[in-house]
Amino acid sequence: MPPVAAPKLANLRDRNKRRVRERIVRSAMALVSARGLESVTADAIAADAEIGRATFFRYFDSKEAAVIVGFYEERLTILVEALNAAPAELGPMDAVLWTFRQLAQRPDRQPKLVRLHARMVTSSPALRAKAYEFQTRYEQAIAGAVAARFRPRRPDDPRPRLLAAAALAVVQASIEIWAERGDSPEPTARVLAGLEDLKAGFADRPERSKAPAA
Repeated sequence: MPPVAAPKLANLRDRNKRRVRERIVRSAMALVSARGLESVTADAIAADAEIGRATFFRYFDSKEAAVIVGFYEERLTILVEALNAAPAELGPMDAVLWTFRQLAQRPDRQPKLVRLHARMVTSSPALRAKAYEFQTRYEQAIAGAVAARFRPRRPDDPRPRLLAAAALAVVQASIEIWAERGDSPEPTARVLAGLEDLKAGFADRPERSKAPAA
């Protein structure tokens, strides 16, 4: 039997690693949701995910990381890929709006998971601190993706980072409001309305009456 090609073995290892990682994240989310963060240990998450303690710590350095980093990492990749695909003629803010409209059409949005995650983060100072730490990666990635759209761009131009930070704040607050109120099955409308308000400088807009009340 001929040996398996190295690239195929590498791809298989990568897929297996993703499956294990996803299993850990699902277990962490389920246990913390059911018991609260303080009552859940890394060992309990590992047992629920049917892996050893050492395996857990090869993927995450803490139970907080399993909940936060695991949730955010995949979404960051999807966000940046979509932002890079925005039409070249769009300015920075319009590219961000275009991106979130595209993300709203994806079939894998998982609003129940988003709501659960938002409620967990708002109720736990430890998870909120970990989420804030990860937000820096989002800010840097978004700033890098929109930087070339600022024309002309000044030396040491702070605008890409400022836009990224402002957009992330709007998205995060919109999702938290949505999770608290439970006023619709998905956060899409609220997030997009918030980003439109950011673009308008939070001035009154005639169409604003159609958006969910803040």
